[in-house]
Amino acid sequence: MDPIKEYLTWTLATAEEKDLLRRMDQRDTWDRFYSEKGAGGPQHFDWFFGYGDVSGLLLSTLQGLPSGEARILDVGCGTSALGLGLYRDSPRQLHVSCLDFSPLALDSLRQLLWDSPPPRHPLSRLCCHLADATDLRDTFRSGSFHLVLDKGTCDTLLRCPQGPGRAKQLVAECLRVLRPGGKLLQFSDEDPDARVPFLEQAGGVDVTVTEVGHINGVCYYAYTLVQRLLDSVGSREQSPEGKGLKSGPGGLD
Repeated sequence: MDPIKEYLTWTLATAEEKDLLRRMDQRDTWDRFYSEKGAGGPQHFDWFFGYGDVSGLLLSTLQGLPSGEARILDVGCGTSALGLGLYRDSPRQLHVSCLDFSPLALDSLRQLLWDSPPPRHPLSRLCCHLADATDLRDTFRSGSFHLVLDKGTCDTLLRCPQGPGRAKQLVAECLRVLRPGGKLLQFSDEDPDARVPFLEQAGGVDVTVTEVGHINGVCYYAYTLVQRLLDSVGSREQSPEGKGLKSGPGGLD
């Protein structure tokens, strides 16, 4: 089932569809959603598709990043397996930051982390951050990450009354926290004819499109935006440490 339709089906018994769409950018909507989803214990919930469907693409993308510790941000992570899967499977050292504005989602994600096997690279870390992805100024400095992942967060905002404006803020913040040459990788089922012009306007950079493939009868795409290279002053190394929540054992923040 299409993920948006699945969410609508979950809530139609208590709310009209129009009201739901107006509230998909509200924290209490998602707290309620994850409360229902986690009633039987913490579990992953992934919009669109699971980590396994794009693990090859993601791990290949990591190999193209600069050497050393790769710093990754997953915006609007919810309880997705995306960030946790990379943390667990990557042969190179990662610092993964999973960010959401729902504390219930992050509580579940932290429990899933505790129950997960150790990372393939012994020095990899995963942090959870409670924040609004459209305004990260109090959470992360500019130029903190090599790679930002967005799977469904932009799509959710675009379905709300103030959607286009807030979605543009999201893209701008994702690009702001990227290091020069860093990448924003956005997954969506929206056709490139519609998504590419929006991203070019919102981000002010060129957009590359990769077809992920047809999953459950729906065609998905990966949209890549690359942060512009700056001069040597603008491209100084900066720490991504923010207001993280302790996530797990053994060297994790």
